[in-house]
Amino acid sequence: MAFQTGCASKMKKEVTIENDVLSATIRTFGAELYNIRHKASGTEYMWQGDPEYWENRSPVMFPVNVRFKDNKYLYKGVEYEIPKMGLAVISQFEPEVSDDGESVAFTLRPNEEIRSRYPFDFVFKMIYRLEGMNLVNEFVVENEGDEALYFATGGHPGFACPFIDGRDRSDYQISFSETLNVQRNEISDSLIQTTRVPFLTNENAFSLDDPRIPNGGMFQKNMKARVISVGRTGMEPYISVDLGDFPNVNLWSPPGMPFVCIEPMVGHHDNQESPMAIEEKPFLIRADPGESNRYAFTIRVNHNGTL
Repeated sequence: MAFQTGCASKMKKEVTIENDVLSATIRTFGAELYNIRHKASGTEYMWQGDPEYWENRSPVMFPVNVRFKDNKYLYKGVEYEIPKMGLAVISQFEPEVSDDGESVAFTLRPNEEIRSRYPFDFVFKMIYRLEGMNLVNEFVVENEGDEALYFATGGHPGFACPFIDGRDRSDYQISFSETLNVQRNEISDSLIQTTRVPFLTNENAFSLDDPRIPNGGMFQKNMKARVISVGRTGMEPYISVDLGDFPNVNLWSPPGMPFVCIEPMVGHHDNQESPMAIEEKPFLIRADPGESNRYAFTIRVNHNGTL
């Protein structure tokens, strides 16, 4: 399997799965979800990657969430460089579609170039499975080596908030399954800072024109509200993410942008003061030899909600 970067690799083939009500298209490059459509109406729920705003749609993060400080880490005294979002986003996966056409598993294994950035024996699988009006996103990390491996993983799906018919960000909101009274850590240069600032005060929703929304992410560790939704302000949500096995979440919707990213995470961004040694980063998952770790979150489509 070639480790590829650049425009040519991004033109690789797509795989579409479908059931009676939904279809989902995923590119083999990066195992990146590109479309979720309601078949009867043709409604598209994913952000469509307008480069004026943000060219991606749903990056898969492995073995880092967002980034390590300086995009580097140490392992056994050797320095390695790993790009922002990790290796999945710049790798070609091998797909296997189920017999019923409702799910697909994408597999990534290390090769020489991957090992030059991440010297571990692993198998990483990204599985997408349609279940009625839901799309399950499952992440599998297997340690096939003789030593512990260290990783974080997560999704970064972006959902459309179209500026049509005179709408702007005030016409959309993010809502939560529970009322929250929380602070958030500031994020600078995609790194979590020690500074904490007020975020939500006995609230279960906020509009996208809320002045508290920063340019960076809105990270929540051990998120209490397990379902996060996007919808028209004051109306029923049209898309929701059930965090499932993912304890942490980052919300990213910079001012002026017509999309919302809901990013379930196992682990999180590097801290500003994190140690360089990968085995000393306390927020990473350690997988011992032979260990397999599975995590899933679910995207729920609500066609009764108005996009």
